[in-house]
Amino acid sequence: MSTPMPPRTGAVRRAGRRGGGCARDLQVRKPASGGASWCPTQRRMASGTLLRLPPNRHNFPAMQVELRHLRVLTQLAETGSITRAAATLGVSQPTLSNQLRRIEKAFGGPLFVRGATGITPTPLGRHVLARARGVLADMDDLLATLPGGGSRSGIRLGTHPHILLGEWLRSLESELPHRAMTTSLDFSGAVLTQLLANDLVDVVFMGRVADHHAPPCPPGTTERVITVEPCGIALASSHPLARRSRVSLTDLAGETWIPPQGGDDGGTAMLRAACEAAGYTPRFRYAGMDMGSTVGFVAAGFAITLASPTWQPGDGITIVALSGHATDSYRVLRWRTSTVPANEIDILHRTYHELYKPVVQRNSVTLPWLADNPDARPRTIDV
Repeated sequence: MSTPMPPRTGAVRRAGRRGGGCARDLQVRKPASGGASWCPTQRRMASGTLLRLPPNRHNFPAMQVELRHLRVLTQLAETGSITRAAATLGVSQPTLSNQLRRIEKAFGGPLFVRGATGITPTPLGRHVLARARGVLADMDDLLATLPGGGSRSGIRLGTHPHILLGEWLRSLESELPHRAMTTSLDFSGAVLTQLLANDLVDVVFMGRVADHHAPPCPPGTTERVITVEPCGIALASSHPLARRSRVSLTDLAGETWIPPQGGDDGGTAMLRAACEAAGYTPRFRYAGMDMGSTVGFVAAGFAITLASPTWQPGDGITIVALSGHATDSYRVLRWRTSTVPANEIDILHRTYHELYKPVVQRNSVTLPWLADNPDARPRTIDV
């Protein structure tokens, strides 16, 4: 015969403050007279003694943990290094360190121990990683069982802002009417690559520099180079070098540079390495400027910057060709091979070039730095 439990109504009283991390007291009252008898444990609980329970540690943080955060943790554990994980994820080391701190705050404690040889998971980290790997595996299995292997009806495009974007999206709507296009914008190729790695976009259109400076393609993705762009140098029209048709990096020693937009994706490192190979370390200032501010600072003679062949210089700015190809930029498409077929990448490739080529052809006639220096013109790679 089972032992009756104490009555529920009015049986338990909480003492002290509620919630937070405060300890909680429970007091169990005796049943009313005539009630069923209790077991010895229940009688001890009913003696009037307050029971001290541990603090409630479930303080819900403002940041919500997402699948991309779990992928970051597994990458950190696999590489054992914030530096190597940052390179794999296509972000800078400070960016990843800040993100890890936010994730650790969300989980309520350190997940990794930093040491001279790298990072190792803490006991809490091992617990979180074990669950994270299970969650990620379950999600991969779920997507694999969906009709079409988890394919989506739309295409999520990550891209840097550029003058052709609006017309390009309109062309894509016409060419791919069954695939609704959504966009995520960022100047940084590193950020766009991380969005691709975390399955937040399906395709990325971005500029990158030489392979050893650029963020690598994430697993499950591939890349196609569609255009190679030599860079010119934008400087104030009053600058002594503005009268030249071409300059070398050596000529620019001592100048102040505005670093490339999205410079944490390897652009700044590329430019620094090229200048150091020319015999000096460049002086960077005014990082993070938008295009409007960049134009104003260059025109006023505060700094110089790299210029693409699609840029129409404003009043007070002259672009001159740059000797060599150390600063060449590569326009690339990166995509998740499981969600976007190659024939649709061909459409993105072709429609972009249909808009890009007329702009470059016009600029090659109207802009002296391109008209006078054929080797400074972009090289397009057709489908």
